[in-house]
Formats: sequence, structure tokens, C-alpha cells
Amino acid sequence: MLQLIKRVFLLMEAEMKLTFIKKLLFILLIFNIFTQLLISQKESSLVVISSKKPLHGNLKLKLKKDLVIGNEFSEHYIFGSINGIEVYDEYIYVLDGKMVKIQVYDLKGNYIKTIGRKGNGPGEFLLPNALCLSKNGNIYVWDLMRRRMIVFDKEGDYKKDIILEKISAGKFYVDENEFIYMRIVELETGSDMYTYFVKINPKGKLEKTLKKQFYLSLIITEKMRFFYEHPYLANLYFAVLPDGNFVLMNSLNYELTLLSPKGKILLRIRKKEKSEKVTQKEKEIIFSTKFKNFPKHLRKYVIFSKLRPYCSNLLTDEKGRIYVERFKPITEKSKVYTYDIFNKKGEYLYKLKLDFRINLIKNGFIYTAFINEETGEIKVFRYKIENWEKIKS
Repeated sequence: MLQLIKRVFLLMEAEMKLTFIKKLLFILLIFNIFTQLLISQKESSLVVISSKKPLHGNLKLKLKKDLVIGNEFSEHYIFGSINGIEVYDEYIYVLDGKMVKIQVYDLKGNYIKTIGRKGNGPGEFLLPNALCLSKNGNIYVWDLMRRRMIVFDKEGDYKKDIILEKISAGKFYVDENEFIYMRIVELETGSDMYTYFVKINPKGKLEKTLKKQFYLSLIITEKMRFFYEHPYLANLYFAVLPDGNFVLMNSLNYELTLLSPKGKILLRIRKKEKSEKVTQKEKEIIFSTKFKNFPKHLRKYVIFSKLRPYCSNLLTDEKGRIYVERFKPITEKSKVYTYDIFNKKGEYLYKLKLDFRINLIKNGFIYTAFINEETGEIKVFRYKIENWEKIKS
């Protein structure tokens, strides 16, 4: 920096005979150079390149299954689907999108109450697909079909509906001031689709766009538009840290972005890792399963990423650790789920492998939705992490 300053003064001394206007333009040019240099240095200081290998190796959790919720003998313990699991104070909340209700249990798994039911009236849902409890315990449910948030107080009594200006794409978060943070997908000019991470005020109006990402899942013909979804598209995932900041990740780019509620970038965590190409076999399986009824003459327009995504979900715990759920190719028969664990300083702490997917990790417990492939029966399992306090942050 000192060398650069000396050069600037030498240049200014050589230009002393210039006219006033030329001198002024020269000074502005130098000022712009300094500004860009400072910005560049500031941005580079916000980037952390993580190690390729975890600092503490593979994490071996000592798990004890201490709770099972679900049986076929009582309607209060039968699930059609599990679209969300939340834990608040002494209660477990399970959103069942298929049965269209929220089941509430105590921490021992005893049924407490049911919140909501199918319908168009106050406190009723048609297609609930996401659940979040605000900092003060209010229960928010996103009803995709009715395109609104249904809000209950912590006792489960209906409070209000919030008609959103933007349509949520699923997972969302509500802060202590009842602002809603969520991902939306919108069509811009032509056929360009974008994913946005946005802040919505308590009245349902767009407060601020915090992040924007290109996202293609649309085919336009002369007669109609076709939306399609499959695992090999770019996706935007987010999770909330204990301090109220967010962590976001584009599934096609191994970079975690720590973001404040005002949209300020606090840190970028980059992990250099070799990418893998999407195979023809993977595409064929997608067409034979997820696109089985998709018009054949439109299949050629379906877009696949050239490279496999890096992740399929993000989670955090109360210690501020970040869990990157690694993408599992559709050709992989293994039931093992892999997680890269970071701290908020950008250090790659552990690699974790489990034979189930994490729905929620909180207070030293893991909650997961278990589906019996033979019977179709769905249950909530809770595992106690017996070595929780020994895991480094």
C-alpha cells in the first residue's frame, strides 16, 4: 500500500503543470483507484477458503433412540406425511400435509392437541407444506393452495391469515418482530426464472430482496407453460444461525454465504472440491420416474445441470454449527446421508455419515421422519446424542 501511495504522489508531482480541469480529473481518477482497491481488499477479507479435509476427521455420534411417535392404533399417532418438525419449549410440533393438520406432543411423545383442519375457513388449510414457530411461540403455517400464512398463538388458537405479496417456495423463518424470511421463485422477462431470498413484513408485503439466483424450471410453448422440478437443478438453500443471521448456499456452487437480516454479507466460506458430471443414466432415471407423465415431445427442453449439485439441504444447531447435506445421486442405492459440518468462522470441522436424514437437530437431539418402505407407515424418531458436549465448535 505504501509503495502505491508513493507512486501516486510522484505522478501528481509530474502533472503539476496541467490545467485545473485536468488536475481535477486526474485526482478523481486516483481517488477511484484507491476506492476500488479498498473495496477489493474488504471483499477478499470476507472470504474464507476452508480446508479440503475436516479438521477433526469423521464425526462418530453416539446415538440412542429415546422416542418414537407414531402407531396405527390411534388417529393422533397416524401420519400421512411429515412436512415439518419443530420443537418449542416442552412441545413437539409435527405438520402433516396429507392429513392437513398439526399434531402436538410433549417431549415424552404424549399427544397434547391437534391444531388446524382441512377447509377454507379461519384456521383451516388446504395444502400446508411448511411450518415455523416464531421467536415468541406463534405458529406459522404456509398453505400453498390458499397462498397465505395461517397464524396461531402458542396455545394453538387461531390469530389471523397473512396474504403474502409473494408466493413462498416452502421453508421459511419468522423472527422476533414477526418478519418472514423465505425463498420465492418468480418469472422475469421471457422465460428466465429466478430464486430470491426475501424479507416480508408482518402485513405480507415485500420488505427487501436479500439474494437473487438464476433458476430455470420453465418451458414456454405457444399454448401453455410447463413448470418442472427435479434434483439436478440449481437450488437455493438457507438456514438460521443462533444470532439471527442466515447461511445460504447455491446447490451448484460450494460456497456458504453468511448474511445479516439486512442483507449484509458477513462472510463467504468456500470449499474447493472437484465437481462431477451428470450421467446419461441419471437423466434416464429422472425421465422414467419424476417425468413419467411429462409430455414426451417436451422432454428435449428439460434442462439438467452439467454438473451434479453439491448439496440438498442446510441445517444449523444452537452451537452455531452449519450442516451441509451432501447431494446424493439418484443412481446411488446406499441409504447413507453425508453431512459436512462447519462453524461460522468458516472452519470445516467434521464429516458426518448417518443412515437416515436429519429433519431437525436441537438441544442435543436429532429428529427424523422414518418411512417404512414395506408398509408405508410414517413415524417420528428422536435420537439423543450422548457425546453432544464433546463435539467441537
